[in-house]
Amino acid sequence: MYKRIISAAYTINIIFQAFFTLAMPIGLGLLLSWLLTSYASFPQWTYAILVVLGALTGFYSMIKFVLSAMAGLERLEKQRGASKDNSQVGVIPKKTCSDNDVDSV
Repeated sequence: MYKRIISAAYTINIIFQAFFTLAMPIGLGLLLSWLLTSYASFPQWTYAILVVLGALTGFYSMIKFVLSAMAGLERLEKQRGASKDNSQVGVIPKKTCSDNDVDSV
């Protein structure tokens, strides 16, 4: 039960961060375009250019984040699988003998 709660929290965290990495550049583009049009007398089409650039940057960073998060999750699962394989500490593996295996003294 505890592992399911942690897994759900981790998934919600990844979704929130992916949304944040998409929304932040768009919001910064809107803020910068508002400042440029209000105080520096830039034309109104500055909104369109900066919002599109923000959206492109946001999609790029979101895809990059999701891919790196998935790679980290795969790495974690591999470590968990390796730790389960090595959990039998102190157990000596059985050695098979064949006719060709001869111990010389």
